[in-house]
Amino acid sequence: MGDADAELVAAVRDGRRSAEEVLATLYWRHAERVWRYARYFSGNDDTAAEIVQESFLRLVRNLGHFEGRASFSTWLYTIVRSVAIDATTRQRKTRGNVEEDAMARLPAKDDEPLHELIDSETRAAVREAVGKLPENEREAIVLCELQDLSLKDACGVLGWSESRLKVTLYRARRRLRALLGSYVGAETSF
Repeated sequence: MGDADAELVAAVRDGRRSAEEVLATLYWRHAERVWRYARYFSGNDDTAAEIVQESFLRLVRNLGHFEGRASFSTWLYTIVRSVAIDATTRQRKTRGNVEEDAMARLPAKDDEPLHELIDSETRAAVREAVGKLPENEREAIVLCELQDLSLKDACGVLGWSESRLKVTLYRARRRLRALLGSYVGAETSF
């Protein structure tokens, strides 16, 4: 257990820190990224908020089960993915079909209005294109490209082999290039 989050979990298990205190720390460290992942997964703000809440509740209930064989972020995203699958399955059953609305708005990195407008348009185009990907490709892209998880960690979250993830990422990037058209330049990682 090398990372700071794993150390916090170990402190709870050893009785050195309270679960509430550790949960607050973990929540503030990870809530925004978990929400963005849940939002990409579900396509809905309300469902994403429910996924975040349930994910952190499950995290607290299962703190004693974290063994440190995988990184804390892999373990966390595995929980979030499980909760997201449950929530979207439940949502489909109750509504029939999940409506596709716009993806979560990512914060702009530049305060200049023209750059913000261009960034906003580009983010909207990327969100729309990612939303059109098949579910397995969308998950791979969101975890590896948007959440910056390593291939190893993403494989742990998805339960896939590294070769399957690489093939899925290749297909997803190729599909994104086609979907994004004019937004894709020579310097893009997709």
